[in-house]
Amino acid sequence: MLPTDPYDIERIAGDLEQRIREEGWADSELVFNLTGGTKTMVLAAYRIAESRRAPFVYLQSEGRRSILYRYEFGDHGYRKARDEVLPALLTINDYIRAHVGRDPEQMRPKEDLGARFEAAIRDALQGCVDEVKQGVILGGALELDLVVRLGNQVGVIQAKTGEKAKKKEGLDQLNAACGRENLGTYTAKILTVNQRWDETLENLRELAGAWNITVIELPSFTPDSPSLSPEDQERLRREVRRVLGG
Repeated sequence: MLPTDPYDIERIAGDLEQRIREEGWADSELVFNLTGGTKTMVLAAYRIAESRRAPFVYLQSEGRRSILYRYEFGDHGYRKARDEVLPALLTINDYIRAHVGRDPEQMRPKEDLGARFEAAIRDALQGCVDEVKQGVILGGALELDLVVRLGNQVGVIQAKTGEKAKKKEGLDQLNAACGRENLGTYTAKILTVNQRWDETLENLRELAGAWNITVIELPSFTPDSPSLSPEDQERLRREVRRVLGG
C-alpha cells in the first residue's frame, strides 16, 4: 500500500516515483492500473507510466463483464495492445475482503420462515451461479441474506416474507450494503419477496427502479407450503443470471 494525497497530482507523482526508486523496480517491470482512485490519481499515474514508457491497463466492470484493456507506448504515443474478457478470478470472500478489508462473518442458522425462504432461494440457485452464500455479516448491524457470484460479478439478495415483503426495509438494506462505503455500486441488488407487488405497492416498485434494484416475486412460498414451485425456481434462476450478466 502507498498512502498518498488523493487530489494533489504533484504529491501523488512524487510518492510513486519515490516508491519505484526505493524498490529498485526497472521500467520493464512496471504495469500501471488506471482503473481506480480519483481522477487526479489516474492523471499522476498516467504521467509516470508515460515518462517510463511502461504499459498501463484499464478494467471495465460495467455491463456485467470484466474486460481488461491493455495499452503500451510506441513512437507516436500510446496504443491499445489488446483487450481480453477475463475468466472468473475471484470468490465471494475475495470480493468482500477487497471492499471492507476483512472476511465476512457467518450468521447463526435460524429456524423461522424467513430463514426457510432464504434456504429455498439458496437451494434453487445452486448450480445456476458459480457461488452462493447464505447469512453473511459485513459488520455491525449489516446482515445480508444471500450473496451470489457469477464469473466476476457479485450480487446481494435480500429475502422478505409476509408483511416485511411489502415494506421499504429490504430496499434500504440493499442500498446500504451496495453503497460506496461497503460493497460498491457495481454490486447487483436483488430483492426477493413471497408476495405480489400489486398497484398498492407501485411506490415501492418505482423506488426499486430508481435505486436499480431488481425485484423478484416468488408467491408460491407460503407458511403452509414453504417451498418454491418449479415455475418460481425457474423465474428466480433466470432473473438472477440476467442481472449478473449470464
